[in-house]
Amino acid sequence: MPPPIASSPFPAVQVRPNPSKGRSLHATTSFPPGAVILAAQPLACLPTLSHLASRCSHCFELGTPRACTRCRSAYYCDAACQRAAWQSVHKLECKALQRVPAERRGQLPTPVRLLLQVLLVEGIRDGVESLEGHVAARRARPGWRDVELMAMAACSYAGKGVDEATVRKAAEQLCKIQTNAFNWTDEDFTEACVFIQPTLAMMNHSCLPNAMIQFIDGKIVLRAETKLEAGDEIEISYTDVTMPLPKRRQAIDSYMFSCQCLRCRDNLNIYQACSASSNLDLNGLSLSPEVSKVSQLPIITNSAISKRVTTAVDELSGIIRTDEFNDGDIKLLTLRERFQACRELVAVGAWAAPPVPQLLTAISNYFVNKEDYTSALAIQSLVAIECTPYRYPAPFHPVRIKELVHLASLLSNTAPHTAEQMAQSSPSQLTGGGTSSKIQAALREIDQVSTYQMLLLLAKRLAPAGFSDKFKLSLLASERLDELKQLPGREKELSFIERWNTEPQSEWSKDFFQYAVIDPIHRLASLGEELVKQEFGR
Repeated sequence: MPPPIASSPFPAVQVRPNPSKGRSLHATTSFPPGAVILAAQPLACLPTLSHLASRCSHCFELGTPRACTRCRSAYYCDAACQRAAWQSVHKLECKALQRVPAERRGQLPTPVRLLLQVLLVEGIRDGVESLEGHVAARRARPGWRDVELMAMAACSYAGKGVDEATVRKAAEQLCKIQTNAFNWTDEDFTEACVFIQPTLAMMNHSCLPNAMIQFIDGKIVLRAETKLEAGDEIEISYTDVTMPLPKRRQAIDSYMFSCQCLRCRDNLNIYQACSASSNLDLNGLSLSPEVSKVSQLPIITNSAISKRVTTAVDELSGIIRTDEFNDGDIKLLTLRERFQACRELVAVGAWAAPPVPQLLTAISNYFVNKEDYTSALAIQSLVAIECTPYRYPAPFHPVRIKELVHLASLLSNTAPHTAEQMAQSSPSQLTGGGTSSKIQAALREIDQVSTYQMLLLLAKRLAPAGFSDKFKLSLLASERLDELKQLPGREKELSFIERWNTEPQSEWSKDFFQYAVIDPIHRLASLGEELVKQEFGR
């Protein structure tokens, strides 16, 4: 075992030399999947430009913060956050930001803002000094002049002078920021903050990661994604691992290395990567226990189909514009065109292959915008069963937890709509041949309140240990569960749900979960598949 090259402030991890990667972070003890390895305060953290005016620059909570009256470049949710930030960093940063021309203050790139803090705050500067910046390699690449210009601007605003030596040193520090900063995404999985934490910066990348980072209550929470043994190297993904290989390579290019993990070397498609996961058996208590049998799917067993899927995904990465999917006013014709582009993937049942999941989510949102919540629920159930578990095999992944809460939200919106439809329709209409009628009939057979309650309880159970009272999705689930306490006449249902929640691994609980949650969601998913092919496949 090689000796560590640096002591770590966190007993659970250790920095060690790595013959091919320079340095790496290793576990000092074993961790089961989902366990919190450590929680750390960031050395420096800033909201991204698009979130600058909507997130507090101290606690990073989303809201309507007010700008600092001096620099108009930092925003705080209340006086307490502003005072805390002033003591830690902003009293040094504020004067420098006032030197930025007023019309450019809100457009100063986040790396330049971080470089300002490095130049002005000794503690931040000392932490960044220990990091690698791959300066020589970056200097040889196109765009180095931009690095120098950003460094020069930061030096000028910081009042450090713009002589050659000072700017050169600042450019090196900027390279270290660009190499080691983490991008944190919010609950909607859009980039919200950029932060630096020197110990965690020692983690290397893999497209088959064994750990993940979550940002909770201003802390960086490192969580085991698979089982870790003492001595194992801890690897996270620097980018969205569900993207096709060309997109992943493009995303990590700025980190100055080429990923050599199994997923990249063999260009594994999303199903092949899923089959390599050690988390499949954890899905027993999830919406998709069948994901453990992924290796038996034709997409894996049939090499011709597997190759077709990989090829189609690579081709579609340049055809499908995912930014269109974020448009709430996306038109039906556009969705149909995009679905037609994915017809080869749909034909072989490759629902999890990108960009099909993004497209299905856009279709679900399209129905939400039309206030057709029953159709939206059916489509989102299809995503929950056929897409997300294969993309993120760990049921405690935040994407999976968010999906549980989202399904519950859609289910709550369908309940009054289902009752209204039942009141207005004859029995023959409710059991008619249309897919919408079938969805209504399926919802009529569900105890929607109980399914809703159990989805939220499952979301709470999967939250990081020790952070359930801070994890936003868990808090949201708790708030909605509290609202259910006011509903009368549910004593029998509550007793069943309490028994399931207390003893989830018992055979009775598994059968009850199958009946109350898995079977209804799978039925809706089947109808969602029928609906999407009917409405968008023509």
